[in-house]
Amino acid sequence: MASVDYYFPPLRWSRLKLLDSGCYADVYLAGFKNSKHDRFYQLFALKTAKLFQRSSSLEKELRIYNDLKHCPEIITCFREQLTVKGGDLLYNLLLEYAPCGTLSKLIHKYSRNNVNNINDDVSHYSHLETNVQIYTRMILRGLSHIHSKGYVHCDLKPDNILVFPSDQNDTGHQLKIADFGLAKEPGEVIPRDRYKLRRFRGTPIYMSPESVQGRIETTLDIWSLGCVVVEMCTGRRPWQLGVDYEKPKDLMLMLAFSEKSPKVPEYMSKDGRDFLSKCLARDPRNRWSAQMLLDHPYVSESVEQ
Repeated sequence: MASVDYYFPPLRWSRLKLLDSGCYADVYLAGFKNSKHDRFYQLFALKTAKLFQRSSSLEKELRIYNDLKHCPEIITCFREQLTVKGGDLLYNLLLEYAPCGTLSKLIHKYSRNNVNNINDDVSHYSHLETNVQIYTRMILRGLSHIHSKGYVHCDLKPDNILVFPSDQNDTGHQLKIADFGLAKEPGEVIPRDRYKLRRFRGTPIYMSPESVQGRIETTLDIWSLGCVVVEMCTGRRPWQLGVDYEKPKDLMLMLAFSEKSPKVPEYMSKDGRDFLSKCLARDPRNRWSAQMLLDHPYVSESVEQ
């Protein structure tokens, strides 16, 4: 049975099931109630945390979502709301619900169906890479908007990119960037040691060489995008546990002090390899901006037509 929240009017909704549980918040599938027929007629994602104890990250996200409104490649936050449940005062964000899940789930589906057949049938990979080009352009449009407003996402990865159904392109999907809990806001000064070793925030396998040394700039998101593109093309994470590193600390030391970058697939198109070279340059000064990458032939508007 759904767990009903009691809250301030006028909205009436209920939690339906837990979708994810993290350090800062829990995410539920929830629905508005149609009291006349006692049915749920609109689904949404509910991100919730105890007020004052864990809610500061959600309050930060609300500020960012409000500033990034009206970008089709960033999820919509409908509103905030306080509720009372089990004696606890909760802070909630009501967000768009992605019925197709995350990009991680989509990558797993494609890798199972396509990537394993690359050596047997090149057409399988050709179709996959066409989709990757379209998805990459979507992510870039979102990143370009984020960066134009002065933000750095800081945790761009497939788990934080949501998938929606769409009839606007051949993939049948629309990607939207989500989860701004670790984002750097305009003018924010982040202590350099927050991104070092034991105190590290974020997901190390998608972090850039300079970020693990405490330099947090938009170039971090571009490196992360390159890692996501590699993962979309190969079905594997950009760095492999047991192959490239044994412990997270080893990975961070490798990023900071070696000359290694994620391996670019040999079977990728020439334009694709060149695109990744602009994302995965170890020197952040040599990485292209999101706006520059939108003009790269690999993600030109023609790939969506």
